[in-house]
Amino acid sequence: MTKKTIELENLSVYYGKRCAIWDMNVTFQSHTLTGILGPNGSGKTTLVQAILGLIPITSGTVQHTGASIAYVPQKKEMDLDFPISILDLVLMGAYHRLSWLKWYNKNERSRALQIMESLGIQHIKDRQIQEVSGGQLQRAIVARALLQDADFYILDEPFTGIDFATEKLLITLFRELRDKGKGVILVHHDLSNVQEIFDEVVMVNSRLVAAGATKHVFNADSVEKTYGDKNSLLEEASLLFEKVRKGKT
Repeated sequence: MTKKTIELENLSVYYGKRCAIWDMNVTFQSHTLTGILGPNGSGKTTLVQAILGLIPITSGTVQHTGASIAYVPQKKEMDLDFPISILDLVLMGAYHRLSWLKWYNKNERSRALQIMESLGIQHIKDRQIQEVSGGQLQRAIVARALLQDADFYILDEPFTGIDFATEKLLITLFRELRDKGKGVILVHHDLSNVQEIFDEVVMVNSRLVAAGATKHVFNADSVEKTYGDKNSLLEEASLLFEKVRKGKT
């Protein structure tokens, strides 16, 4: 099976004069479970949003090589006051294939229920999203992404605020997706289980620190460089940006 890729070349994103990420060159591959690691404010979410085209890129390129992408944002980005059932939430994953009038297509509903059963949430299909636990809601959000049947799944902090059983189930699911040829990319913060979960890691702190096979690049040196002095990296990136900007004027 041919591998698909997401390729970032010289990618930079600035908010005004503030550097979020600077000059990143990274390739994400299908058949791979990849972790994006870095401290708070290091540009992890910005990197994901740039890949998805949700924010403007200052310079560089993102190429998907024809790959489809499903995105699972952090739960805090969801409007939990919106009146919608768990099943309706999951069925939103089929929207790109169907019009609103055909949203409740029997085949899609059947697929949604099968996915929900595999995630242990079929029994709460009629509950409102405000009425379930954090772990159950996260399973439903992942189920919505699975219904899209994408080539890549990008999840932003999927293990935050969930119980151990849900985390274990999701890790098993992500491995199964990888083994089926999908690319799974997780923004991740817990360094204690990185070696257990990921085939590859991308370590960022405004700039790319290290990327590659976990067993080769996830070590004490790369952790120190990633989680060390963030301000020095930001200052360096800002100086480089100003040099480039002035060179163009």
